Amino acid sequence: MVARRGEMEERMYSQSVKREVPTLLSINAFVRKHFVHLISLLALIAFLTPRVSHAVRGVRLFHGQLDASGLSLFLMMLSAAIQCGFSAFRSVIARPRPLLVCLALFFVILPTSCWLLGHLCIPLLGRTLGEPIQIGLDLVILMPVAATATIWARDAKGDIELLVSLVVITMALGTLTAPIYLSYMSGLTANSIVIPQAMIFRQLLVGVLLPLVIGVSLNRILRKRLSRVQPYFAFLGNLGLFMAVYLNVGTASPLLRNLSLRQVGLAMLIVLAVNLANFILGSLLGRLAGLKQNHQVTCEFSSGMRSNGTALVVGLASFPNSPLVTVPAAIYIIFQHLIASIVKSRLAARYGDGETAAATATAAPAHAADAAPAATARAA
Repeated sequence: MVARRGEMEERMYSQSVKREVPTLLSINAFVRKHFVHLISLLALIAFLTPRVSHAVRGVRLFHGQLDASGLSLFLMMLSAAIQCGFSAFRSVIARPRPLLVCLALFFVILPTSCWLLGHLCIPLLGRTLGEPIQIGLDLVILMPVAATATIWARDAKGDIELLVSLVVITMALGTLTAPIYLSYMSGLTANSIVIPQAMIFRQLLVGVLLPLVIGVSLNRILRKRLSRVQPYFAFLGNLGLFMAVYLNVGTASPLLRNLSLRQVGLAMLIVLAVNLANFILGSLLGRLAGLKQNHQVTCEFSSGMRSNGTALVVGLASFPNSPLVTVPAAIYIIFQHLIASIVKSRLAARYGDGETAAATATAAPAHAADAAPAATARAA
């Protein structure tokens, strides 16, 4: 009787999921198809409604331990982590070459590239505006790999386990080494910028490590059911991404409005040049290092996308008398997603569209459910 009741509950669960999944698949497909338009529209709305963004950012849950920015990061990381298994992380460590290549890119090549391009700031913008913009660019490039990169890498057949590992490592080490880098890159002393260690640690714990543990655990617990519930987590990941864009652009909107059109235009060109250089260097290094296809995809997205929310927080906390240092982060967050959409289209044309296979596996009949997780893992 107990076994029969369990079978009936399983059947009812499967039927319920089957009714809901096609709707979520349609929503997720619509978001992927029109992502650039949606994120551009959202950025415009955030720019025009900074007070709403400020009010949303001020909402805190769990006795002030979780704010809207932390929630958005949690949702994005959970969406990525649920696709990862414990054995996959062991394989990243067991075969560390792709990880070491990406870390060399993050800690050596990209800071050097940004430092060289940053020399254009003062000649083009003048010392008053050029110096804070240059420091802001350095802050952006030294911040952790963006959790939103996991969504792009997932859709482009990247190695999610490698990317999540990069997010965790750069979150833990990148922000701690930022003062040392800034002392050389911007002519600052190591004590001229104060990294809010407690805040960064809390963000690491709540926004990265906690969803990582939950996601990997759910991956192990759900197993056969994973492909059926995956659309729900993909939807939550997209929701977290849009929330992060809205909050970050809304926070920087008042700062951008104080600049002239010429200043904004030149600042945008410099930030765009840095962002393009990051994506290009990631693509070139992945190929030159002879990485596999999925590792090349991860290398490219991890090099081009940064945690601009962290850059905004660190910039505002460290330079309260020079809020213009947060302008590059506000501009970068828009460009990095626009460029990422172009990169994804280019990769889809080269390697094929991974989302088609994932959607087919999710919508497959119940008798094919056992093979779906393996197919999804290969696509990831």
